[in-house]
Amino acid sequence: MFFSVDCILVRGSSLSRLVEERLGLSGASSVHETQATDAARWAGIPENALHTQLAGLPLIPGIAETAQWCWSSGLVPIISSLTWAPIGAHLAERFGFHSYSGRCLDARNGRFTGRAGCPCTPAGQVEFVERRADDLDVAPRGCAAVGACPTDGPLFGSVGLSIAFNAPSEVSALATTSVEGDDLRAVIPALQPLTASRV
Repeated sequence: MFFSVDCILVRGSSLSRLVEERLGLSGASSVHETQATDAARWAGIPENALHTQLAGLPLIPGIAETAQWCWSSGLVPIISSLTWAPIGAHLAERFGFHSYSGRCLDARNGRFTGRAGCPCTPAGQVEFVERRADDLDVAPRGCAAVGACPTDGPLFGSVGLSIAFNAPSEVSALATTSVEGDDLRAVIPALQPLTASRV
């Protein structure tokens, strides 16, 4: 059960952009735009500053409850992200997700060095789904994904059930179904068919 990071923010927000604005980073604002230059903006930023800003972001209600529902229903909740891995790691630990994806951002002695691994791409997210599904002994078509932005299209295409959550029409057109709501628990009814196959 894959949850795209941006679907857990309040509507119309970008997680990576909000974090970077709050940390005072300047220049390129997306890991999709540049590689070395984008990572270099993080040089010297304390890891705990990132966690402080993440703790104060306007996240949608019901994240922990939805993750817990997944566990109790035989589903494994996973954070799927094209942004920095420390963001996914924070969210996974905070809300009880099994694991996460993301672009590595090097840190030493409690501060980011400004060096990073290869950028995550939508195609790379498909590979992540395939690897994680294999690890869990589940076919990708036996998985589901919840997403909200155009880059979630390949993620949607790699699973059997895709849910566009508070997404624009062009994203909804790529999904199996669409859900609107102010609480992540709104997606639970759409996930019920997936749980039936695990009973």
